[in-house]
Amino acid sequence: MNAIPLTFIELLRKWNRSNNRWKRRASVVVFTRRLAKAGQFIDEALDLCEQLIWDEDDLVRKGVGWALTDNMKADKDRVLSYVKDLRRRGVSAVITLYAIRDLKGAERQDVLRIKKERESSSIKRVQD
Repeated sequence: MNAIPLTFIELLRKWNRSNNRWKRRASVVVFTRRLAKAGQFIDEALDLCEQLIWDEDDLVRKGVGWALTDNMKADKDRVLSYVKDLRRRGVSAVITLYAIRDLKGAERQDVLRIKKERESSSIKRVQD
């Protein structure tokens, strides 16, 4: 992948928008294991994950979580911060639970305590 990253990344971007759930899932799962551990493509991985956080397919969401947990091994602070942001935004728990599956103790509990933030455009009740 190092020799042709731009061509490969373009292919993954195309898969990321595919109607085929396996291509969408593969567009992020490719950033797991050794590739994730190397940390060379975290920007691309997070960008492609972001495009799928509202995907309706459970297997695609699980793939996003898997990519996040493996990329956390290369840049824990950055990816963990992103996962916390996802919790605040109210994305599927499937994604965030997969993403934090290797976290233990207080660190895991800190993430689980995060709740969806209220939308700033919500209407406030008027008191009579």
